[in-house]
Amino acid sequence: MHGIIYLFFLVTCTSTLIKRPRNSSLVLRKRIVTQKDIAKALNISRGTVDRALHNRKGISKATKALVRRKVEEIGYSPNRIAQFLVTGRKVNVAMITPGDPLWEMVRKGAHSYLSELEGSILNINWYETNVHDPVHEAKILKKILRKNVDGIGIAPADPDLLCDLIDNAVETSIPVVTLNTDAPQSKRLCYVGQDPILAGKIAGELMGKFLMGSGNVVIITAFKNVLIHKHRLSGFVQKMSYGFPKIRIGEVYENHDSSEEAYLIARQVLQNGTKIDGIYLTTGNGPVGVAKALREVGKAGSTKVICFDFFNETVRLLKEEIISAAIGEDPFSQGYQSVKILFNYIVDGKKPSSNSLYTKIDIGLRENIDSLVS
Repeated sequence: MHGIIYLFFLVTCTSTLIKRPRNSSLVLRKRIVTQKDIAKALNISRGTVDRALHNRKGISKATKALVRRKVEEIGYSPNRIAQFLVTGRKVNVAMITPGDPLWEMVRKGAHSYLSELEGSILNINWYETNVHDPVHEAKILKKILRKNVDGIGIAPADPDLLCDLIDNAVETSIPVVTLNTDAPQSKRLCYVGQDPILAGKIAGELMGKFLMGSGNVVIITAFKNVLIHKHRLSGFVQKMSYGFPKIRIGEVYENHDSSEEAYLIARQVLQNGTKIDGIYLTTGNGPVGVAKALREVGKAGSTKVICFDFFNETVRLLKEEIISAAIGEDPFSQGYQSVKILFNYIVDGKKPSSNSLYTKIDIGLRENIDSLVS
């Protein structure tokens, strides 16, 4: 079990039509001009054209200027990049997420992609809720839709409540990417995040082996309506049912991403007379509260605890062997890929190869956690 599981799910053709009219003079009909055409006209590579059009590093200012002049001259029009380059207008992307520590790494990923673009063609505005709050998200989304925004990234706290608003954005030509948690029934362009059902099954596999196939497990989820938590719970229960039928799952509690609520829940279930052999948290917010309760009742280290995310306190509890395992979800890539997908679609009309881009899943144990957070 001393290892890391990495699951990677990695995230054009036109024609020229010439018609000879009756007057026998050649007239070029309206055509789609491609990056290949620009490259051929300038005798440079298509990759160089792509870097120039997207303001990326690796080519000289003179070459960029040459490409941009050719863009204006021959009319590169299958996408909106010429509009942004010629007018100097920025691509404006709005990100709507909670504000807990996980999202600091998501921000770093988003700004890492931003740093790959020279100049200021891309602008990211971040809007935060304290926790997964669908009402607050809906208010922010309505406000954003009244502004000059080109794309939206959102972690939908309640897919049913937010579905219509996401669809409204898409119907007004504003692409939406969901990240970390999904709204699959909406018209969003893509989901970027962990495969939560698989992550839940991995948590179930770990718990089953830690308990050697039998025992009592309590589940603490964050929000029952947030799809990622719902699916992590579902995957865990599925794995228990067919892989470890002798493990009994008790009541499922909700801690609203509050460590204090997790403490009160854990304290209550640990003192109710039933022996609790394992606690599964579908979130990264709560392990500190659970650890506090375990210490108070003398069960720290003997009751197995599995949670998510590599927050500083969780890492410390792993090293103290109070948390048995934590499962990572690569938040850096969630930010990076979400912004990249939106940018490429906005400026180039490029759709992602799949409507779901799954980030890697890491298993953090005491022996390997330093390598995962370094």
